[in-house]
Amino acid sequence: MKTLNTLFAALLLITNSAPAQAPSTVRVKPGFATIIVCPAPPELVTVGNPEQFSTQSSANYILVKPLVNQGSTNMFIKSGPDSYNLLLQVSAQPDLEIRLQPAAQPPANLAAEGKNGRSHQADNEAVTPPKSAPTKAVGLKALSPKTKNVLNSYLKTPRPYTYSVVNSDVTFAVDHMAMIEEKLFVICTLVNNSRIPYDIGFVRFRLVENARSMLLFKKRVKEEELEPLQEAYTPRVESNKSTRMMFVFDKHGFSDRSDIEIKCSEESGRRDLAIKVPGSFVE
Repeated sequence: MKTLNTLFAALLLITNSAPAQAPSTVRVKPGFATIIVCPAPPELVTVGNPEQFSTQSSANYILVKPLVNQGSTNMFIKSGPDSYNLLLQVSAQPDLEIRLQPAAQPPANLAAEGKNGRSHQADNEAVTPPKSAPTKAVGLKALSPKTKNVLNSYLKTPRPYTYSVVNSDVTFAVDHMAMIEEKLFVICTLVNNSRIPYDIGFVRFRLVENARSMLLFKKRVKEEELEPLQEAYTPRVESNKSTRMMFVFDKHGFSDRSDIEIKCSEESGRRDLAIKVPGSFVE
């Protein structure tokens, strides 16, 4: 019944909206999450075959990951006054990021696309400016007393920023990565020393397995997107302020040959912060 209600709502929105553009192809790859950036937080996201294509929404972002090695399906997105018809196509060369553009956006703003991103234009005329992401919070009641005590110790313990990156006076650092009761907890800090606020759009994690050759060169042999079970942080960091960030993952097998690549993307896409942390850093 729930599926029928969702389908009916989608059909109703499509009927009442101005005609959306013809389907545009978005290339996706198994084991890799393609990000779709909407002009406003999406009100409705539907895919023709949800059993073969996984979607996850957060603020203005939609993560798309295929669960099959081949195939395609239609995708409909309702974002503010705009609607989009996309075609998800499994490919060996996926799109890293797709930016959906509002219909009435001035041409001068169209150049504000990411290096690895592509854009799609909607057919409607009204424009809704992007909104900041809502506060994200971990359900702390679900954590055991032991986990809370250990986390409290980590959060109070100052630690040099061994692994950090700076972009335009914004510093992103990994403070702790610890296994607690079969879960991986990643604690980070974001310090904004710039003159403008930093709005966190999305934080992506990727596990990379390396193999060493006889000449001690490292070669990537496996990559896997990691999706947090829970996350907690304040998405807007004002000027000359900082925030702590916490992410919870299922247990993963880390070793000296593992690296975790973390990318913190600003909502505007201007100041991205990317960092690599070795698996040996896990406590």
